Order: sequence, then C-alpha cells, then structure tokens
Amino acid sequence: MLSLPGGLYMRRNDRQIKAHGAIREIIRRCQVLHLAMVDGDRPYVLPLSYGYVEPDALYMHSASEGRKLDILSAAPEVCFAISTDHALIRDERPCGWGFRYRSVIGEGMVAFVTDEAEKRRGLDAIMRQHGGEGGHYGDASLAATMLLRIDITSLSGKQAGYAAG
Repeated sequence: MLSLPGGLYMRRNDRQIKAHGAIREIIRRCQVLHLAMVDGDRPYVLPLSYGYVEPDALYMHSASEGRKLDILSAAPEVCFAISTDHALIRDERPCGWGFRYRSVIGEGMVAFVTDEAEKRRGLDAIMRQHGGEGGHYGDASLAATMLLRIDITSLSGKQAGYAAG
C-alpha cells in the first residue's frame, strides 16, 4: 500500500512537498536514483537509471549476477533517493550559504521480473524515462536481461529554496 506523503519522518515540515502530483513529477523528471540496500549489517548504495510506471513502480535493469542481486535476494526491502533542481545559494556570510533542491525519498520492496510481457513494459518505461521510445527487444536479449521492479510503499518529497508545495 502506497503512503503519500508522510510515510517517512521529516524534521523540517516547512520543506515538505505535500502535493502528490509534485512528488510524482520529480520522479518523472529525473533519470537516476540512489538505491540503498542492507548487506548483512552493512549499508550498500548504488546509483541506477530507472523507469517510472505510475502510480507506484520503478523498473531498473541489471546484470544477471553480482553483489546487488545477492543482497536483494536476501533482503528485498530498499530505500531510494531522487533529487533535482540543484543550485548553490551564496551569501556574504559563510554560514548563510545554502542549497536549492527538490527531492523524493521512497521505500519499497524489490521484485525480480520474470514475466516477458512485464519485462517489455519495464524496459519501455526505462527508455521513456531517458527520452527514448520503447521498441522491439529480441527474444535472446530479453531472456538475458535482468529486470528489477521496486513496488513503492512510501514516498515523501522535500524541497528548499522554492515556494512551498
């Protein structure tokens, strides 16, 4: 079940993006997320390209083996961060400097996609996210492609340096 927003703790409520549409727009506009996983008792974070399928799924492709897949097989619970509209705010006083941004933090569960039709939809979503179009994926390529889906369970948006949202 998707919780929008407020599923995650936010100390600065004045920076919270409350409009669900604004949170989803950030996800639609960006191209890279940072995926946080837990490897036993150690954190592990990777930047990954993704494709968004509204209202609550993110797709990522992957090599068919490696540390990321080992971790996700054992612990599919993840957290991810997406941010955009970055700008440094300068001030005469060093402590007056700041940073403008819009960001989304989400939590979810990773699923390994094996259904061929869903793989095509997920790959099409990744292509659209990056300005391309979906297309024909050869059977051999499709079979060799590992596709992951994050089923989003919680989202929260935050911004600084922009009008309240």
